[in-house]
Amino acid sequence: MHTIGISISRDRIRAVALEGSTPALRIAAAVSVPCAEPFGTAADVTALAEALREALPGVPLPGAVLTLPPPLTFLRQMALPVTDLPRARAIHLSELEGNLPIEDEEILSDLLPAPREGSGLFFAVAGRRSFVENASERFGAAGIRVDRVVTDPVALLLLAPEDAGAPLDGIYLSTFDDILLLRVSRGGVTLARQFPQAMAERPDEILAAVREAAGEAGSTPLAIFLIGETPARLAGALPDAERIPLPEGVSSAHLAAYGAALAPLRPDVGGGFSLRTSAEAALDRERDRRWKMAAGIAAGVAVLLALGAFSFARWTEGEKAARTRALVKKEFAAVAPDVRNIVQAGTQIRAKLDALRRQQKELGTDAPPPADILQLASRALPKGEIAVREIAIDGDRMRIAGDAGSDARLVETYRAGLASAFGPGYSATVQESGGSVKGTSVKFTILVEKKGDRRAS
Repeated sequence: MHTIGISISRDRIRAVALEGSTPALRIAAAVSVPCAEPFGTAADVTALAEALREALPGVPLPGAVLTLPPPLTFLRQMALPVTDLPRARAIHLSELEGNLPIEDEEILSDLLPAPREGSGLFFAVAGRRSFVENASERFGAAGIRVDRVVTDPVALLLLAPEDAGAPLDGIYLSTFDDILLLRVSRGGVTLARQFPQAMAERPDEILAAVREAAGEAGSTPLAIFLIGETPARLAGALPDAERIPLPEGVSSAHLAAYGAALAPLRPDVGGGFSLRTSAEAALDRERDRRWKMAAGIAAGVAVLLALGAFSFARWTEGEKAARTRALVKKEFAAVAPDVRNIVQAGTQIRAKLDALRRQQKELGTDAPPPADILQLASRALPKGEIAVREIAIDGDRMRIAGDAGSDARLVETYRAGLASAFGPGYSATVQESGGSVKGTSVKFTILVEKKGDRRAS
C-alpha cells in the first residue's frame, strides 16, 4: 500500500510516497521540482508526476493528499455556540463570510480538531476555492488524483509524537516554509498562530506568542517541541525545547509533504479536516442519493415481505381451521355414527386449536407469527448503507442475508439491534461477514433464534 503527500511552496512542489502502514513505514520516494511561477504551474505539476513515476517504477500512482502553506490560507479563531466538531463544521462558514479578504463564494474552509470536552473555541483554516479546484484539476490531468486537501497546521499535527493515537499535549513550533505555532491539549488545538519565515531572524513576537501559549495553559508547564530545521536565533531562545528527529530518508524541506502522506494512516489525528472541492461535494451528494435509494428499496422489500407473510399467516390459519373442522366431523361420526352432531362447530374448533397449541409447546415449535418477526427485523435496521437481500423464517428461527456497503461496523450495529428487538429470550449471531470480490461491500448473514434451540445451520 502506498500513500502520497504533496506540499506546495512559492518556489517548489514536493512529494513524499510512503509504503506500508504504521509503525512499519518505508519512504518509497521523495521528489521535488522547482516552480516556474509562485506555487507552480500545470507544467510543474506534470514534471512532479513524471518524477514520481521514475521513483516508483511499475507502481500505479495512488490518490494523494495535498497540503497548502500559510501564504495560501487564512487562519481564524472563532467562538461558536456548540462544542462538538460536526455541528461546529455545519455552522462555522457563516462566521467567516464577510470577514475574509475574498468573496464569500470563494471560501473553502474547515476546522482544526478541538479538545475533547471543548469550550466552543475553534480554529478555522480557509483557502480560495478557485486555487484549490484548479490545483486538483492540474494534478488529476497529470495522473495524480487528489483525494483530500489539507493545510500545513494539519500536517504539523500528523507529525507530532503521539500517545494512544493522539498528539502529545504541548506547544509545537515548525518551520516548513513559514512558521507555525500550535498548542495541543487533549487531542485538540487550543491555540494556532502562523508567522512569515522572515520573522525568525527577529523572533521577539514569536517568542512572545510562545510565552503566551505557555501562560494560558495554566500552572502545569507544557513541553515545547521543535519540528524541522529551526532558525538558529529562534532555537537559541528556546534552550529547553525538545527537537523531534527527522524521519529517516526525509529532509526538513519535505516534512509538510511527509505529514500529508500520513493523513490516510492516522485518520483520527486531523479530525477529518478537508477543504472539500465541488467534485467532492458532488460525490457526497451522489453517495447520499444512492444510500436513500437503497434504503427506500430495502424498506419497500421489507413491507412486501411483511404483507406476504401476513397473507400467508392468514391463509395458514384458514387452512388449519378447515382441517380441524373436517377432523372433528370425522372423529364425531366415527364415535357416534347414528347420533346427530348438535355441538356447535366453533366450540369444537376452539377445543381442537387449543389442543394443537398445547402440542406445539410440548414439541418446542411455538413461535411468533412471521409478520411479527419481520416487523421486529425491519425496526432493527440501522441508519446507513445497509440492505437486506433475503430473509428465511423457520418456526422461531430467522436467517437474514444482505450487504452493508463498505462499513463492516453496520453489521454489528444491526446484530445488536436485533438482539435488543427480540429480547433476552432470543440470540442474534453473525454467521458470516466479509467483503465481496471487488471489495466494494460487506456481505453478511445473521441468525436470530430462540435460546436453547441449537439445530444444525
